[in-house]
Amino acid sequence: MEIPKDPRNPKGKTRPLGVPNGDDKLIQEVMRMMLEEIYEPIFSDWSFGFRPNRSCHTALNEIRDSWKGTKWVCDVDIKGYFDNIDHDRLLHFMGKRVDDRKFLNLVRRFLKAGYMDDWRYYGTHSGTPQGGIISPILANIYLHELDEFMVSKVKEFSTGSRRRPNPEYRKLLCNRSNRIKWLKERSDITEEKAAIWRLEIQEWGERLGKMNSVLMDDPGFKRLRYVRYADDFLIGVIGTKQEAKAIMADVTRFVETELKLEISQEKSSIVDPKQGLTFLGYSIVCRRENKKVKCVVSHKADGSKVHGTKRTITEHVHLGVPREKAQKFVELKGYGFYDSGKALAKKALLFHSDTEIVAQYNAEFRGFANYYNLAPQLYLNKVEWIWMNSLFKTLAAKHQTSRAKIADRLKRGDGSYVLKEWRGEKVFETAVFKLKDRAAPRPNQVDELPNLYKYLGRTELLDRLKASVCEYCNQTSGRLEVHHVRKLKDIAQGTEPWKRFMMARRRKTLVLCIDCHRDLHKGTLPDLRAFRKSLVGEPYA
Repeated sequence: MEIPKDPRNPKGKTRPLGVPNGDDKLIQEVMRMMLEEIYEPIFSDWSFGFRPNRSCHTALNEIRDSWKGTKWVCDVDIKGYFDNIDHDRLLHFMGKRVDDRKFLNLVRRFLKAGYMDDWRYYGTHSGTPQGGIISPILANIYLHELDEFMVSKVKEFSTGSRRRPNPEYRKLLCNRSNRIKWLKERSDITEEKAAIWRLEIQEWGERLGKMNSVLMDDPGFKRLRYVRYADDFLIGVIGTKQEAKAIMADVTRFVETELKLEISQEKSSIVDPKQGLTFLGYSIVCRRENKKVKCVVSHKADGSKVHGTKRTITEHVHLGVPREKAQKFVELKGYGFYDSGKALAKKALLFHSDTEIVAQYNAEFRGFANYYNLAPQLYLNKVEWIWMNSLFKTLAAKHQTSRAKIADRLKRGDGSYVLKEWRGEKVFETAVFKLKDRAAPRPNQVDELPNLYKYLGRTELLDRLKASVCEYCNQTSGRLEVHHVRKLKDIAQGTEPWKRFMMARRRKTLVLCIDCHRDLHKGTLPDLRAFRKSLVGEPYA
């Protein structure tokens, strides 16, 4: 099947998706576990995609922590990687470490299995099916050859232990130190001359704070950085642009000759990181920061630390949120318009409970905010404002009141917003998500997608939490179940009390004990039992 690459443009480019049957999934999972035991110890530390305890965040952290002072970035794009993997080359690469002909033949059969589309069979002569359990690790095995090639390039290119000192900086630092020393030791200078020296010391200190202590363009100091996530990879170069072009040409030649893949010339380029680029949904830019930080500069003979201040003047890697990503999220979720900052109510949620509305809004924005947890909060302030006003307007439209009154009802003294709903004698509180609650995923939960189905199901969230009493016979013991109806119009003409109750609440669920649920499906549920009137119309709180 083909799925659209952009949900906002169903008629745009599509991506093939293959879904194996149950037996194939079981076999592929066993094969994946075996391949992971073989290859995980030898995979490169610069490979972050589809691997245990690694994610987009770990790849971006590697760039932020290790790519300081990068002069040029080779942004390389492989055209249709998953669709163009050469089967023979893949099996050849696997044969270097897997000495089992039957296992390799089984892999070949999965690769050549083909697919059904609109009840027609199509053979597969290249590529791995996206959606298969074994496909991610096969893709990593194929590009492991590129990782090893880059390891050799890094060793070959890198020279020098550190950059040479800046002569101008050292000269100015020496003159300033001498002025400070003379002011302390010489007693024959006049007050007028001492004032001139103090001004010079202050002026030279300001100049030193804006000057590099080392030669940033030292030809004797070169470094090569490399990070890969699946088929997306960047190459960072501390060197000249001509050297970056040569490395780009070598990598392109290797990919096209050894891996038999095609580099997209339109999407690949050599970028100045000071101008910025995009990788894994983040904007990456190298910029100079003049702030000073406290750090350990040395150790004493007894092992104690000596603290000092250092300037962060080197080009640091800054991670941000691209504007188009924020705009796409706001408009795709229906919160409003990003450019104008106008928020809209989501009318599709008006017949959900208040808790379900808040829970769904929380789940959607929490996932987006947590992914961009590495970027400063200021990039998401506008998104949060539109999202929160959309939430308030949705609740206001449901209760036919104003957005301001909804905000006043939910606001607490500490500035947070909390929804309270009463169901019988129970009170349920749901806090509205805030950006300060952002958190990066734990190591064993990287790239884990949120479960939004529980917020979109036909069973109300509070009814699942409250399910301790049968809503028909008031029985409080035993196991309870939830009865569903597909459409409210299916029971609109019904005369049974349970149908009238569900129509009055515009609710497609009913919590029942096992006996009542069985009798309802049999059509023998007695009509003499009545619902509790307090359940028919709960006031909004």
